[in-house]
Parts: sequence; structure tokens; C-alpha cells
Amino acid sequence: MNLRKLLCIGFVATTMGALTACGGAEETAEVAAPVAEVTEVAAPVSAETEEPVRDLGGLVVTIASWADVVEPEEKNSAQEEALWEYRHEMMEKHNFQFEELALGTWDGILELMSTSSLAGEPAAEVFRMQANFNVSAKNSGLAYDLSTLDSIDLSEPKWSSTLNELMSDGDSIYGLAKFGRPSGVLYFNKRILEDAGIDPDSIYDMQANKTWTWDAFMDISEKVTQDIDNDGLNDIYALPMQSGNFVRAAMFSNGGSYLTIDEEGNYQYNLMSPESYEAFEWAADYWQTDYDVYPSHWNGHKEMFTSGKTAFFLGDEWEIVTLTQDKMTDDWGMVAFPLGPKGKNYVGLYNDAAWVIPNVYTKEEAEDIAFALDIWVNPAPGYDGPDDWMSEYYPLYRDARAVEETLAMLRQPENAEPLLASFLAQNVKINQAFDDVYWNKTTPMEGLEAQKPIWEAELEKYNK
Repeated sequence: MNLRKLLCIGFVATTMGALTACGGAEETAEVAAPVAEVTEVAAPVSAETEEPVRDLGGLVVTIASWADVVEPEEKNSAQEEALWEYRHEMMEKHNFQFEELALGTWDGILELMSTSSLAGEPAAEVFRMQANFNVSAKNSGLAYDLSTLDSIDLSEPKWSSTLNELMSDGDSIYGLAKFGRPSGVLYFNKRILEDAGIDPDSIYDMQANKTWTWDAFMDISEKVTQDIDNDGLNDIYALPMQSGNFVRAAMFSNGGSYLTIDEEGNYQYNLMSPESYEAFEWAADYWQTDYDVYPSHWNGHKEMFTSGKTAFFLGDEWEIVTLTQDKMTDDWGMVAFPLGPKGKNYVGLYNDAAWVIPNVYTKEEAEDIAFALDIWVNPAPGYDGPDDWMSEYYPLYRDARAVEETLAMLRQPENAEPLLASFLAQNVKINQAFDDVYWNKTTPMEGLEAQKPIWEAELEKYNK
């Protein structure tokens, strides 16, 4: 019993004894008021108004993936320490466990979900799809419609808006992911720019006022490309060339894309749209200069950048973890790919791996799984402010502007684009036309016309 209530009962008993001894009506009227006042204070009991803790009954939520994700024995930061403390606290509070296990290969998770779910015994509560299989998972008829669940709010900024768009069919959503890391970003070597008389911060400034354009990039490419020893061969180039990545970045920066989705939800070939084709032609013009170089071995692009042979490197944002001081002594920065004449916003391309819950679970079971997953991806308390995500990135970069300006911008919905064509990669050589033009085998229009029936035949399968 509540201690305060015990005191009140004792006080009432003592008072009643006094009233019996006195026996006078007048005295009773005088002492009755305090008794009523004490009883009123004792009425609220906080335990009765607390919302009950949601008990998941010892549920073990397993994510089937192609790599184990385990708690590190030594945490790299106070933020990471706080994150795992929070996760353990939540698991104890809500009575559940969470794990991510390598239960298949990157290209075998969809098959694992299909076979095990159809057998009535799903191998996991959640399946992580490699990006190339996201659309197939959505169209499989085996994914739970997450929009029907109350335990998860897909409009929260922690969830990838581009993945939501990709995994949507009307109002239904069949997969989700944390906001990922963009591709198609442009790294630059500050020393090489300075040696060419260019202030590295001027690129950030141009990006901020939207004068970081194709023309500006072409101008800087000319300035940094140099034959230092006058032997007739360039010693420093603007860019190590990967033709497919270069055209892709140019295309999206100009408002183009590989594919579009019509009103009925069907995918359409879009490489010959005015925006896409203009980007392809501009890339072909760039290749006619001597500003770019093809590495001597197939994966030497980043090596040319880190060794100071090129001023720029077009890559994925996650590659910052490989641009460490021991790998690249020169300082570097990072901006978006320059803006095309028809582009409205700088673009970061996202190709996140989707988490999919099989639809074999009851709504109650799916709600519990979603509730646990939602908790698991929460940031640690104290690191959940709108800009707190930056703290884990600062140590990986050489300057704050790359984080606070470039990366922050590319995370905004208007700057984030899903890479819709990734699901075609299993059966279509997406870069074939670009490679053929780069090696002077064909013209841009001829290359696209040759690839169009191949793309459309594959798209017809998905549209059905």
C-alpha cells in the first residue's frame, strides 16, 4: 500500500478517536474539514495512470542478411557506446532480442525468403535485400504491406524516402531502410587545385550559389590537366574515367534518368528523353578532350586519385572510409556532381538495401516485429537531434563543409533520387551504350537505339 495513504488512514483513525472522546457537535464541525482535505491529497496513485510497457514476450527478431552484424567489444565513440546501451535497455524493457545473421549470399536472400515463407516457416522475421532485388521482392507477393502497421511511422526522417518511393505500389509500401549514403559524389584534391591557382573553397562556394555547373567543371578540368615535365603526356588529369558512372551522374544532374514510372506504375525506358540524351552528348564531348584518363588496370580509378594523378574522383560517399590519411596524404573535399542546364537540384543517388517482412505473419506478429525494428534503428538518446547525425561523419572527413553543406544537402528529399534501374542489372548491361561511345564504337543515338529493345523487353517482364 502507498506510504502516503497509510499516513492518511492513521491520521483519520486518530481524529475519529478524538471526536468520540469529545462527543460535542461543535467540535466535530471544526475538525472535520482537515480530514476531508487529507483524503483528497491521497486519492491520485501514479502507478494507475502509467501506460503499460509493451511486452513482446521474449520475441527474437532475426534479420536474414549476407553478413553478421554484432555488437563490437570495443566501441569507437561515446555515441556508439550510448547506442548499444540504449538497445540493451530497450530489449530488457520490452522483452525481446534482436540479431542480424548471415543466412545466405547477397544474391540469395530473396530466394531464401520465398522458399521458407512458402513452406510456412520463414527463415527470419526480416529479410535484407541487396538493392538489385528490391523490386523483385516488392513484386513477389510475399512482402508485408508496412503501410498497414501502426507500430512504425515511415514518414520519420530516419527512414529512406527514396527507398519508400521505390518499394511503393499505390498507398502500399513493401520495404524500408534507414536513410543510406549517396553515390555519384565528386571528391577533389585540394593540393592539385591550389597548384593550378584554384581556391578549393571556391567549389563549395559555387555549389552553394548553384554556379557549380557542367561549364564550371569543364573549365576547372582544363586548368588542372597538366603535362608537368613537357614530355607530351599528361602527368595530372582531371578525372579517372568510369564511363557508366560518369554518364549516370551527368544524366541525373540534368533532370534525366534511366527509367520513369507512368501513372499505372509501369517502368518506361527514359534514356532518350531530352534531359538524358543531352547529358550523354555532353559526356561524349568531355571524352573528346584529354582531361580524363582510363586506369592501367580495371579497378585503379581511386588509386589514381589517392596517389595524386587526378584532381577529381567520382564515387560513392561510403568510400570516405578508404580515403584515410595513410592512403591519401593530400587533403580532399567533396561536392555533388555539377549541375546540368536542365537540372533544378544537385542530386545524390540512393540504392539502399530494403528490409522486408514476409506477409505470412499475423497483423499482431507483424506489429511486434515492426515495433522491434523501429526501436533498433533509433539513434541513441542525446544523439537524436536533427543535426546530430553529423557527429559520426566529422572524423571521417577532412573539412566540415563536406558534411554540413554537401552531405546535408544530398540527404534532403528534393536532392535524393532512387536508382530505379538497379533491378535490371541481372539481365541487362546497363552501361553498354556508354562504354561503346567511350571507346568510339558508335554514336550516342546509335548506342541508345541499339539498347532500347533490350531494355524494353526486360521492362515488359517486370511491368507484367
